[in-house]
Amino acid sequence: MTAQETDVLIVGGGPTGVTLALELAVHKIPFRIVDRELQRSDKSRALGIQPRTLELLNRHGDVRKLVSQGNLSSGTTFYLNGKKAADIDISGLIEDSVFPLILIISQCETEAFLDGCLAKHGFAVERGLEATSIVQDPTGVTAKLSDPDGVEETVRAKYVIGADGAHSSVRRAAEGLTFQGAAYPQDFILCDAHVRNSKLAWNRFSLCLGRGSLAVFPLKDGTCRVVVSRINPRVDVEPTLEDFQEMLNQLHPDAGELYDPTWISQFHLHHRGVNSYRDGRLFVAGDAAHIHSPAGAQGMNTGMQDSINLGWKLAKVIQGKRPDSFLDSYDHERRPIGQHLLETSDKMFTWGCSTNPFFISFRNVLFTWVLPWFVSSRNRRANIFKFISEFGINYRDSSVVGTASGYSGPVLGGDRAPDRMIKSAGKERQFLELITPDTHHLVLFSGVGDDAITEQAILEVQSAFANKNSDEAKVHLIHDEAAGGPNVSGYIDVGNHLHGQFGCSKPSYVYIRPDGYIEHIGFLSEFQVLLEWLEGNCLSPRDG
Repeated sequence: MTAQETDVLIVGGGPTGVTLALELAVHKIPFRIVDRELQRSDKSRALGIQPRTLELLNRHGDVRKLVSQGNLSSGTTFYLNGKKAADIDISGLIEDSVFPLILIISQCETEAFLDGCLAKHGFAVERGLEATSIVQDPTGVTAKLSDPDGVEETVRAKYVIGADGAHSSVRRAAEGLTFQGAAYPQDFILCDAHVRNSKLAWNRFSLCLGRGSLAVFPLKDGTCRVVVSRINPRVDVEPTLEDFQEMLNQLHPDAGELYDPTWISQFHLHHRGVNSYRDGRLFVAGDAAHIHSPAGAQGMNTGMQDSINLGWKLAKVIQGKRPDSFLDSYDHERRPIGQHLLETSDKMFTWGCSTNPFFISFRNVLFTWVLPWFVSSRNRRANIFKFISEFGINYRDSSVVGTASGYSGPVLGGDRAPDRMIKSAGKERQFLELITPDTHHLVLFSGVGDDAITEQAILEVQSAFANKNSDEAKVHLIHDEAAGGPNVSGYIDVGNHLHGQFGCSKPSYVYIRPDGYIEHIGFLSEFQVLLEWLEGNCLSPRDG
């Protein structure tokens, strides 16, 4: 039987897999995405979408439609032994994004949004196909896919990506990958149910500690999720609604009365991570690469951002614009993120869900004093939210990003590109609306005030770049607000806030990757450095 050929085979059609498919689709890379399940789960599963993920998803569709279907959480309320101990307000902490809050929404809705975005490109997850064999060689990967009737087909791909979860078949096929870690000893139960007579703040999480711990997540349709960590679980006994109500009465009496549950489950948690995200032509992303506690609502978001990092890099290599070794940067950039997440969520989980009675007593007394002090500082709240929101992620240590000599602004090579308002012909829009996922972007800042250069000078730089534009990057001109005038090319920086966010008070350039992170940045006086950088990192057609 002749093998069907494609450039990329994605195994796993969850949020991580579909996000990768979107990244490939915008670059017009041939791919297939398969999932062994015949249909999507109707259970809510992962609930939190972090601000940075919303920002990145907005590159593929109007994410405000997704936001309208869920709850925006403006913080967390802590309870100790049934009494309110502290309230962490995160509103107003983020100024350079139109998505400053965490979205609480069922994974079903998230997947529907992603599927809709993918359908616009003419693609969909192929369901009921399981990868039963994956074998790589120096020139590609041969995979066998089997349907529920046992009918088998062979697929030949240049690369295969495992977005197929904790029991990944792709990871198992990669001889060089390990998945080390262990299970947490605690027993957990979960319930999605309606609630009445509740005093819940519907724009807040509730984290409740005492003898045991629980978390409450209000959902938009009048339901909530309750997750309980049990100290003395009843082995082999299915949890009931009464078990959740009993814990709520002890630790969160304001929560109200649960009724009409839509999902009750019990589970154990693991913390594991791979030793590499790449093995030759095989890659892993999301839960196939890292699993951990749900503390901080990071798991699904990290998997989707794994895919956003990998997608454009696969495209560049397949298109012959980067060497195959460029794909090593996926592991170099994303594995430290995954490792840090494992370590951080493990610490958060240990503090919140310990079963040691002596530690529980110590923690509860300590939190009584520490939490009110902690939340009283805006800077402390901002620092913790920078991690949780994932706006703090950067790739400054990566070998495929750079900063020109002499430049030392607040944003450096490897950092996220911030957002602010710009305008053209009197119409305002967000800067990040310009940063589409299909290409690189060169942003030329005029500088502000006495340091600003003329429109003619900035157009000359644009012209000089045209002959060196191996990435086919889009060029955007951002002018000092004082430049004004209806005929000015490019955009006016409203309030010069974007210049300030980037640290570009002097004429500067910013070269932004398709994933919204800065590849290179510097003053325009060092523009030749960028041209040399591109010449050293990009392949011409004859090089490929």
